Amino acid sequence: MLSNLQFISQEGSIKTHTITSKKSRITFGHYLSFLFFIVDLFLLNASYLLVIYTKPDNIITVSTKNLLFALTYNLIWIALTFLLKRYAIGRNIKLINVFIKSIKITVIHFLIISSLIQFSGYFRLNDYYIFINYILLITIAPTSRILLLYALKQYRKHGYNYKKVVMVGSGDKVTQMQSFIKKNPDLGFKFCGFFSNQVHLGEHYKGDINTLYSYCLRNEINEIFYVLSPAETNKINEIMNFADNNLIRLRLIPDFGVAINRKLEIGFYDEIPVLTPRHEPLEIQTNRIIKRTFDIIFSLFVILFIFPFVFPLLGIMVRLSSKGPIFFRQLRSGKNNKCFYCYKFRTMVVNDSSDKLQAVKNDMRVTRLGKFLRKSNLDELPQFFNVLKGDMSVVGPRPHMIFHTEQYSKIINRYMVRHLVKPGITGWAQVNGYRGNTKETRLMEKRIEHDMWYLENWNLWLDIKIVLMTTLNVFRGEKNAY
Repeated sequence: MLSNLQFISQEGSIKTHTITSKKSRITFGHYLSFLFFIVDLFLLNASYLLVIYTKPDNIITVSTKNLLFALTYNLIWIALTFLLKRYAIGRNIKLINVFIKSIKITVIHFLIISSLIQFSGYFRLNDYYIFINYILLITIAPTSRILLLYALKQYRKHGYNYKKVVMVGSGDKVTQMQSFIKKNPDLGFKFCGFFSNQVHLGEHYKGDINTLYSYCLRNEINEIFYVLSPAETNKINEIMNFADNNLIRLRLIPDFGVAINRKLEIGFYDEIPVLTPRHEPLEIQTNRIIKRTFDIIFSLFVILFIFPFVFPLLGIMVRLSSKGPIFFRQLRSGKNNKCFYCYKFRTMVVNDSSDKLQAVKNDMRVTRLGKFLRKSNLDELPQFFNVLKGDMSVVGPRPHMIFHTEQYSKIINRYMVRHLVKPGITGWAQVNGYRGNTKETRLMEKRIEHDMWYLENWNLWLDIKIVLMTTLNVFRGEKNAY
């Protein structure tokens, strides 16, 4: 199985690389994407044909128009699946992410096909049957994908379709990776040992780095996890060349010698790799355009179709509830900590402490109408004008009073990170119950924690989810809104 076993020279560099038998390295894992592709196309067309066949006239004619529609129907699906990387399936993929991506692609496909039918003037199909087709598809497509992946995970859990892996390095990262592999047998990794130039004892220690090459060749190792610590970087190019020439995949695990317990983004300035310790989707121009488009469309809808009916009624009620203006205007902290005037329906009697004191339970300043407006979030409606102006977004961290920004930035670590994005009318913290009075520092810390999670995990579907959760809260009321 081995030939030309000459890989270490006196200088320690690799002179001749040995190619192992490929038979042991072939698994059906790389056929999985193709299998999913075929299953997707089958379900896509089967659901459509099933719905069409159940029509009262159930006549399926072969015509140029029908064939063109079928081709368009399939090509749009194929384009979407590859653009959104539906078939990029890693061993560490989560089933919930598979489900969400499957729903997303099906919904987008539905919108494109529906628009094509409505506006092209060429295809004439009954909207009812198209809708039923997608109801069926949105049920079976994610379900089939999850069942197939679950079956694969169980198959790997029982010791099949595994990859042999070794680790190079020492320290906590090696221990953490070993523990991760042991706790997740469904990933299909078989840990075979680790190598380090530091002396170690224990059953998993196989020797120093110079013994790595012969061990990998003898035991047909599939992957090497290299803990890239500052103390052991001199071997990296040697190991990389060895892995490339012997069909072994190399994975690098950075270890900076400091505690960085967060996802890192890697980018390149020419050929210089630069690590960023925070993932920020809204740093990408395309994502900002998508979010701004959603903000404009949604705020225009509210201003044109909801506000004209609600404003006269609420305006009169606010004016009758107590003396003072209908709207309340207050300086708040915005993106990059720039101040802007935030608008609300007035919920309190006119007072001199509104810029410093948050409303508390049974606050005497809040009017009877104000309590209802606060609990139902209706007092925030005027902020859709802030969204249209560009000061705010529909979804984002809630804008705080200037006084609170100055106060909490001094006592809560990373408080100011929330100002990297536009503030929102509603946010991830609010729909998770962290709104209203924050008399305890820990409550503000939890709010900031949720704001940072939103900043690092933003996507359009998350915004839509938060809007739907907020709408639900309008009807059932917010217990923490005083």
